[in-house]
Amino acid sequence: MTKDRMIKGLYNVTNPKTQQEQVLKYLLKNKTITSWKAIETFRITRLSAVIFNLRCNFDIESKDTRVGKKIFTTYILHYDK
Repeated sequence: MTKDRMIKGLYNVTNPKTQQEQVLKYLLKNKTITSWKAIETFRITRLSAVIFNLRCNFDIESKDTRVGKKIFTTYILHYDK
């Protein structure tokens, strides 16, 4: 096994360089992410596009939450090592 942790042979989550790797590393640790958290943490403003690409290899659920008149989406990773 190489020093860097490779997920499914495609993603380096030890030293993430792409937005997909950054979000995947975060999801592996925290299980969920919102657009606001992605903006705050990674300055990613199109989280839905990153999630769309990650869904090619991972089971990521979308859950809409209503707070007052606003609706936001939480993305939940379902992944067994």
